Amino acid sequence: MPKPRLSVVIVSYNCAAFLGLTLHALLWKKQDGLEVLVVDNASSDDTAALLRSRFPQVELLLNAENVGFGKACNQGMERARGEYLLMLNPDTYVPEDLYERVVDFMDQHPDGGAMGVRMLDGRGRFLPESKRGLPTVFRSFCRFSGLSRLFPSSALLAGYYAAQVGEHETAPVEVLSGAFMVLRRTAVDQVGGFDEDFFMYGEDIDLSWRIHRAGFRNYYHAGISIVHFKGESTLRNRRYVEMFYGAMELFYQKHTKRKGFWSGSWLVVPAIRMLARMARWRLAFQRRPGREETPLPASALLLSEEQTPALRFAGLERVYPCCHNGEQTLGAEACLLDTSTCRPSKILDFVNRKALICKQFLWLLPDRKILLQPLSASNRSVMHVEAAELV
Repeated sequence: MPKPRLSVVIVSYNCAAFLGLTLHALLWKKQDGLEVLVVDNASSDDTAALLRSRFPQVELLLNAENVGFGKACNQGMERARGEYLLMLNPDTYVPEDLYERVVDFMDQHPDGGAMGVRMLDGRGRFLPESKRGLPTVFRSFCRFSGLSRLFPSSALLAGYYAAQVGEHETAPVEVLSGAFMVLRRTAVDQVGGFDEDFFMYGEDIDLSWRIHRAGFRNYYHAGISIVHFKGESTLRNRRYVEMFYGAMELFYQKHTKRKGFWSGSWLVVPAIRMLARMARWRLAFQRRPGREETPLPASALLLSEEQTPALRFAGLERVYPCCHNGEQTLGAEACLLDTSTCRPSKILDFVNRKALICKQFLWLLPDRKILLQPLSASNRSVMHVEAAELV
């Protein structure tokens, strides 16, 4: 068996439906130079059964307990054989030609130690964490105080999200997101993998900064767009708050003494703890997250490459191809994206243009029995569709 050029490592935890969608897009077409590994952190859902039945080509590593994101990524990297290593979240949707585009870019940029891409959320909105600057004291203050939102194009005041680099501009940045992070094997060998002291959150910032300090470049590649549903594996609860702000504190304590990174730890650590207390207070008054079923809108449009009435849902009158220009779908209440028949790149292109086409997306999974309506990280609608509706 030839050695793969790209190894994809996915860490999963209780998100089988989203993981299936990710793998369906990633493996849309066979790639001889691609290997995929899933490290499961003791999921209680049917993740293992899903992989064994639908994706037998994926190597599955099962942990007896949830060991955290960084440690699970390191486990996958140790098993992986590729020249390039892609850390990919299980709630993402990628183009079918991702392998060629990642390998070509990394081959053409030998100075690149890591690479990230342009990420959109489930509604088609750009995610600013696709490209980031080092979260210095000043940049963090500008973000949490709201100055970054008031001056989103200012490299000084919006440096937290690397405002000096445009959304559609490919350029080096300091920090990349762990939701999609391509790593050069030689860079990982030099600086080490993820710091396992970070259970979840902050480990991508830490690794990005170590790669940057070692003399490599971290590239933001605007030419590749993906959907990141964001936070599907994470429940916004008290434990989440403790992990998130604990990771921030750990990062500052680890790096504030580094040359060129103004300390201010006497101010930062108490500020982080105050933010954590405020987050816990807000959480106490929030409506508990749920997965409420939402009725299928009568005006919904099914986007599918197959135009036969057999694919239409009960009560739906219109079916459009995924490559449709959208002119006739203006003002649609919802668009059903048929991931079974539409090429992933066509769906991503449609999501990228969604503001002119529909108000919301419903993702129709490959088996056409489940709809995902990604509203927010804490409130997803998972609609089970009866087979009779798809006859």
